[in-house]
Formats: sequence, C-alpha cells, structure tokens
Amino acid sequence: MRRRLGEVLVARNVLTEVVLDELLAEQAAANSMASAPRQRLGQMIVEKELASEAEIADALADLLALDVVDLASEPVDPTTARMIPRAMAERFQLLVLAKESTGLRVAAADPTNVLALDDVRIHTRERSLHVVVATPTQIRSHLARAWSLADDAADAVHLLAVDSIDDAADSDDVDQTPTVRLLDALLGDAVRAHASDVHVEPQREGIRIRYRIDGVLRDVLTVPRSAGPGMVSRLKIMSGLDIAERRVPQDGRARVSVDDHTLDARVSTLPALHGEKVVVRLLTIAQQIPDLPELGLQPEQLATVESTLAKPQGLVLITGPTGSGKTNTLYAAINQLVTPERNVVTLEDPIEVQLGGITQVQVNERTGMTFARGIRAVLRQDPDVVLVGEIRDKETAELALRASLTGHLVLSTLHTNSAAQAVTRLTDMGIAPYLVTSSLELVVAQRLVRTPCPLCAAPYEPGEEVLESLDIDPRQLQHATATAGQGCVECGESGYRGRTGVFEMFQMTQALRRDFVADPSEFVLANAMTTQRQPSLRDAGVTAALQGRTTFEEALRVTHADAYRD
Repeated sequence: MRRRLGEVLVARNVLTEVVLDELLAEQAAANSMASAPRQRLGQMIVEKELASEAEIADALADLLALDVVDLASEPVDPTTARMIPRAMAERFQLLVLAKESTGLRVAAADPTNVLALDDVRIHTRERSLHVVVATPTQIRSHLARAWSLADDAADAVHLLAVDSIDDAADSDDVDQTPTVRLLDALLGDAVRAHASDVHVEPQREGIRIRYRIDGVLRDVLTVPRSAGPGMVSRLKIMSGLDIAERRVPQDGRARVSVDDHTLDARVSTLPALHGEKVVVRLLTIAQQIPDLPELGLQPEQLATVESTLAKPQGLVLITGPTGSGKTNTLYAAINQLVTPERNVVTLEDPIEVQLGGITQVQVNERTGMTFARGIRAVLRQDPDVVLVGEIRDKETAELALRASLTGHLVLSTLHTNSAAQAVTRLTDMGIAPYLVTSSLELVVAQRLVRTPCPLCAAPYEPGEEVLESLDIDPRQLQHATATAGQGCVECGESGYRGRTGVFEMFQMTQALRRDFVADPSEFVLANAMTTQRQPSLRDAGVTAALQGRTTFEEALRVTHADAYRD
C-alpha cells in the first residue's frame, strides 16, 4: 500500500500519532467547507511550526521517490521560468528550471498535485516532466526574481536580435535602446542585490550573466549571443574605452545611477574564445566605508589597532588574499586618521573609493608612475600618513620601510595567507631582517566570512564532522549563541546576508625584533604570536561562529588551520 505524507513524518519522528490524528481531523473539517480553499497537510504543519519547509520537502521526496533540490545553489534562467504563466506558477508553486533533451525539469512544492503538472504539460506542449521537490519559499523567491528582472530585461532581449549599439549611439533615443534597457535592468538589479561584481561572459550557447554576492558567484540570466556585441560596446562607451579594439584587454571607469543614487564602477574587458568578457566592479562609495569598530575586530584587537594608528611613525601591514576586505580596512583606518592637522596621501592602483580631506594619487605603470616613483614624490610633499596600495617588489618595500623610519606612518597591503608570512615575504624580497623589524609595528591578516541573514536566522547545532574539523569540543556550544540562516527572499534563500571580518595580528616587540634578526623564520613569528596569545584566523572564525556572527561551516570554508600550532 502507498504511504501517506503523515506516515512518513511519523516514521521520521517529526510528528506523533496523536498530533497527526488531530491534524487530519482539522484538515477534513476545513476541506468539508465548500467555500474554503483546500487545506494541504504539509502547509498546515509548517503554519503550526511543527516542522520546517525543508523537512516537509524531504518527506515528500521520500514519499514519491523524487529528488530534493536546493534552489539557493541552483541557477535559474528567468526566461525559462517564464515558460508558464506567472499566475499558474504562483498558484501551484511551480518553477521551470530547465528545458532538457528528455523534457522539462520542474521544481514543485507539492508534487502530488497531478492536475497542476498536467496544466504545465498542456501549456508548454512537453509530454515529459522531470519533477523535483523544493520548498515553497524558495520557489516564490525565484518566481519573484524571474519576473522582476525579466520584465525589464527579457523584453529588451527579444529586440536585440539585430540591434547594434554602434548605430544606437548616434541616435537621440539612445537611452531607450534595448541594449541600454537591458544593462540598466541588470546593473540596477545587481546594486539592489548588493553584488560586488557583474560578470558578462560570452559562451557557446549565449551570454551568461552572473553576480558576485557576499563573495560567491550566482547565475542570474542567459541572453542570446546576438546581444553580446551590443552589451560589450555599451559598457565600453559608458567607461570611455575603445569600442573598436577587441584584441587586447582594457580597463576603465563608469558611473552608474540606480534609484536616484550614483556610484562608481570599474569596467574590465578580456578577449576570450567566444567574444569579449566584461566584469563590472561596483565600487563602495565613501559614505559606506565602515568605521574600525564595525569591521568585526574583537575588543582587544581593536584596541591594538587604534593604539598603533596613534603612533607618529611605523609600518602597518594588512594581509590577505584578493577579496578579503583589505581595502575596506585600509580606508577605515585612513578615515580615523583624517584630521586638519594631518597631511594624508595615498598611492593606489586603482583608486576605488574617493575620500574627502586627503590626497589620492593614481599609480599608472604604463606612464612610469609606479609605486616606487610615487613614494619618492610623496615623501617630498610633507606627508604625515602615507598609504601604499600594495607592496609588489623589493624597491617599493624598501622605500615604504625607510619612509616609516623617517617619521611617517605608512599603511600598506601584502598578498599573504597569514600575519607571520607577511614578515617572511619581506625578507624573501631581499629586505634585511633588521630593517623589517625596525620599521614594522603591526601586521593584520584578515578574511571575510558571511553573516547569517538577520531575517531568517535561528539557533542551530553544526554537524559532528564540522566540529571535528574545527577541533571544537561540543560542550563549548552550551554557552554559545550559534545561529544559521534558514533561507528567505531577502537573502536569496542562501541563509547569509552581508559579511564581517575575522582577524589575526601580532605586534613587533623588542624581544621579537631580537629573535627575528637572529633567526628570520616563520617559526619564530608563530611562537611570538603564541606568546602574545593572539588568536589565529581559524580561532577568530570559531569565535565569530560561537558569537553567532557567522556559521561554523563558513568559518571552516574561509579559514585555514595553522600548521605551526598543531
């Protein structure tokens, strides 16, 4: 005999027999009323908070031998989702995921509704449906996104078959051309989704659009290949690039207006197999630069950074890989240092955020304006604080170190995985250990971890494998406030919204200076960090998870174990 949903939930200890009988009686009473909408058991259980949507979806999949899909990590093309009318999709909670050779792949919140699936077959003229199970909230979120983006973008796509931006650029109606409407819709949607980058990628089958949100790329839309040249040309015009040059990479800047707000964007093109790829970096505006206390530093770490920045001279290094938030930390530090009594000069490549009250200098390797030449020039400008965007070579490193010895506070970045590696990287460049230790005051290594969505976060316990990988005693969770997002419309069903920093740091003490000059190795620095009781990046990630500022899974993903402390 075929099992029923209630029986599956009882077998999984989600419900008891008594509760199930009460629910079935209530369902029967509600469905006996002709004027009332039909009540489904799964919906009643979720509304009464007896089980989560995910548990109901798993039970339905088990009942019908179907697969469960997490739409948070499933790319959904808005054009494909619109293969059925919006009213039908929302009424039956159905989402068309893809058109495959064997038929349509459809996500359903209630796969037992065979009449709804028959309507999909009739409307799409597809006999075969590959049905998977998804939660109602995820389906509603993707349907809203598909229509909100596609209402503007998809209509423009249909007009792009033979459209050329070169022709439209000379017309009086350039702002109404399909290409402009499409890009306006995409960039506006990216800004509202808090994306940091928009990727326009030509593929064999079409132009793939992706956003990077909270450090993770998400598929958004695929448009016909015929739209590619016009989109690339329009982006080049916006950023002042040469639209006729398609053989070499180009870089430019543009201004994007969304909802009466204007922000800067950096545009980079790259010739590829199927055409030029374009990445639009949406830059932070000065008003969005966080203050130091908002970065995620622990109280002891914040006190260390602030005391170091109060010194009149010395070198402060911020380290981490690309995308770890080093620039935001530098700008937050500079914001704290800007006063009428200080002359602050920055050397950047490129200038990402325009700040008031300081002098910002653009480095340009092609014209000979290198970091090294820029430092020499800046030191003749009577600076108090110098920000060097990045130390890339021995000459720049040596000049920055010597500048910090001659009465200047110097801030800069290095691409290293840990605070200890930053010091040895300088010696590997050929800098004498005595010069490094004499100049260096503080090294800060950092990563960005995603924070649980505040609208859908709830207490949770991580799995045993995660705890074991992080070397956490389960008893530590008794006094913790660990939370994880359940997924909602606001966070795109990812469970995360926004990011915060985790940090490790150490100060250069007199004892460490003496030991490092005698033995310039990472072991000496790691031992010094242990002596100073400074937490490693992994320790900082675990602390943030225990405080509910991120999840244990995210701490494991972003941070690495410190081999010198095993």
